[in-house]
Amino acid sequence: MNTLKPRIASLLHQLNERVFEKEHIVALALLSAVAGESIFLLGPPGVAKSMVGRRLKLAFRNASAFEYLMSRFSTPDEIFGPVSISKLKDEDTYERMVDGYLPSATIAFLDEIWKAGPAIQNALLTIINEKIYRNGQFSIRVPLKGLIAASNELPAQGQGLEALWDRFLLRCLVGGIEDMGEFDRMISSTDETEPVVDESLQITDEEYIRWEKEMAAIKIHYSIFEVIHALKD
Repeated sequence: MNTLKPRIASLLHQLNERVFEKEHIVALALLSAVAGESIFLLGPPGVAKSMVGRRLKLAFRNASAFEYLMSRFSTPDEIFGPVSISKLKDEDTYERMVDGYLPSATIAFLDEIWKAGPAIQNALLTIINEKIYRNGQFSIRVPLKGLIAASNELPAQGQGLEALWDRFLLRCLVGGIEDMGEFDRMISSTDETEPVVDESLQITDEEYIRWEKEMAAIKIHYSIFEVIHALKD
């Protein structure tokens, strides 16, 4: 544990290379992924919301990412994969080809999340809650560690979005760069490549599983419950 804290600090330092006034958002995204939760980013276009998702992928060894911009016309095929024609034709089985789509991703970034239709929302709820995706007659365990959703608006009331909104325990307001020095550094930066993160700093699947067990054994002090009760009231 004594060596873990400086390692995470070094990991965040590398993840935040050429990041301007978004370091705390990257840190919260990593925290949410390690805790097995999802994070929602609220902010206008052009404030680097999608960049957070791309950087989070680099925190995990051999990670894969899925990124998608939702619209009212988005279909489940575009998010969860197309239906296998051969399975349907030869075996009379309804099954999606999920490789390269959200059910096979380690990190997912879904922009304009509230534009998702009911069919996508319902599948997302199961994935977020239980890390399970029902693919035809089979339920598969998804490798998803972090889901980042973003929008430039809050969910509209009366549209059935309450259940999905409730799943995002971390909700962050993302704005533009305010410090003029940081702004000057951003516009003068010409390097748009992703940073190279040391493999020794990246989180492995074995570590992630071990941390899940260790976190489940943590005892919460009564004072923490008092704060939670105050917030709930």
